[in-house]
Amino acid sequence: QQITTMVRIRVFCLYYSIMATSAASTSTQPPSSSKDGPWAQRPADRPSSELPTVSVIGGTGRMGVHLCAAWANAGYDVTMCSRSKEKAQDIVDKLLSGEGYQKKVTGENAGQGDYCVPACDAAGWKLKAGDNSAAAEADIIVLGTMYEQAWPIVETIAPEIKGKGKTILDMTNPFMKRPDGYGAGLPKDGPQAGILIHKEKLNDPTVKWCGAYKHILWTLILPTGPKNPSRPDIEVFGDEEAVNLVVEMIYRHGWRPIVRGGLEVAPDYEGGKVSFSKIWNNMKREIGQGEKLSVGW
Repeated sequence: QQITTMVRIRVFCLYYSIMATSAASTSTQPPSSSKDGPWAQRPADRPSSELPTVSVIGGTGRMGVHLCAAWANAGYDVTMCSRSKEKAQDIVDKLLSGEGYQKKVTGENAGQGDYCVPACDAAGWKLKAGDNSAAAEADIIVLGTMYEQAWPIVETIAPEIKGKGKTILDMTNPFMKRPDGYGAGLPKDGPQAGILIHKEKLNDPTVKWCGAYKHILWTLILPTGPKNPSRPDIEVFGDEEAVNLVVEMIYRHGWRPIVRGGLEVAPDYEGGKVSFSKIWNNMKREIGQGEKLSVGW
């Protein structure tokens, strides 16, 4: 019998959490410099008026809703995108009212985690709704859908973004198998990372690409920071210009980024690919360098 993705994740998290109790404790305050540990250099704070705009394709999904709230609370101008602007608008209205957003997931994905954005003061948030075409207007375009849905959407807005120096944050997980059939993996005779396939298909040298949030469960993302503040680290990789912007985003909403390398390391950091060697290497870095990768649910 095939073990579901969530069961595999929870087994990994339980094992990792038990083993990590032997690690030395570290401060959860974001460091100001990479000299303080393995974390990326924290950029100087700047006013929200100077921040890039952000659009989230798949913004009405669980990860999308939680991150839209977190980034809006961090000062970003965020557009929650969906096939239907009206669907996104309903969620945006609830978030802007300060009541948060809670919704039980039903159907095939029931039990995989619900929407659970807590009530939060949203005064001053710059959060709006849009359809998928509106994503092209932002400086940073976030791919937050299932992997199989991402490229058909990007393809439709490609004429509007090509040649304009956009940044694309790719959070898709082609190997994160779901009960509804998504996450079936990639052909073995091609690139083993979704971000590399998306870059190849878009074929725009002006776009800068970054991968992050691959292993973060949405239930841990609160508007004010991580639900578990003792494990705030997020792995990041990609083009330097894009990585720098995403590092800033991560710090601003209360987490800590660890840069793993350029796009060449992408196959090593896809979500859903759990192995003993990956767990062991994570543990060694935690004990030796103080890393606290986000785990749990």
